[in-house]
Amino acid sequence: MKKIKAYWVIGGALVISVFIVSSFGLLKNSFYYLFTTKDDISVTGSTSMDFTSDLIVWRASFSKKDTDLKTAYKKIKEDRSSINDFLLSKGVVNNDIIFKSIDLKKEYKYKSKYNVDGDKVDSEKIFSGYILTQELEISSNEVDLIEKISNEVTDLIEKNVFITSYQPRYYYTKLGELKIEMIKSAAQDGLLRATTAIEGGGGDLGELLETSIGVFQILGKNSNDEFSWGGTLNTLHKEKSAFVNVKQRFEIN
Repeated sequence: MKKIKAYWVIGGALVISVFIVSSFGLLKNSFYYLFTTKDDISVTGSTSMDFTSDLIVWRASFSKKDTDLKTAYKKIKEDRSSINDFLLSKGVVNNDIIFKSIDLKKEYKYKSKYNVDGDKVDSEKIFSGYILTQELEISSNEVDLIEKISNEVTDLIEKNVFITSYQPRYYYTKLGELKIEMIKSAAQDGLLRATTAIEGGGGDLGELLETSIGVFQILGKNSNDEFSWGGTLNTLHKEKSAFVNVKQRFEIN
């Protein structure tokens, strides 16, 4: 019996020793965490910039109809020549004018047939003519000029040229450079916010720990466009406003 009790005493001592060692290790790790982990601050810097589009893309279409295909083709060639002359007379560079391929469609009318009682019993499909449609596109840095022409081109209707003018699209060819400039500005805004908050409380701002760039929102200036989670790119307005956020996390010393 004495020998068995001795084993229990020895075993219990070992268990207690292991527990003390483990507890010390956990306590040591806790003190390490408490005394070495530093506070941090997260801020969001933002910026916005207004700019004017430097590229315009304008499209229009015109068509002619005739029961004879050759006659329809001749008519649309005449219209194309009249449109081209009109554009050149307004100052458009010939290389900026692109006439796309002609689209051909056959048009039919349906004539209903009735019986002696006046009930519709059938309908007859009757060919009414060929419709030829052609589109033109102009891409130019002369934004104001093409914008003006897009509104004046319907004057060709007086010459029996039936043309449809679509709303121009506006782009900015230096968007890449603008985005870099905006990211820098937003990051500086975030740094200023963090510095002001920490130094105002008597602390010191440490190193940058983390940063992320939000999506760009490019809206029409003074428009009703809304921000989108995937970013917005407005092409309907010549005057635009761009927005971006930069999130940053700084260490506090």
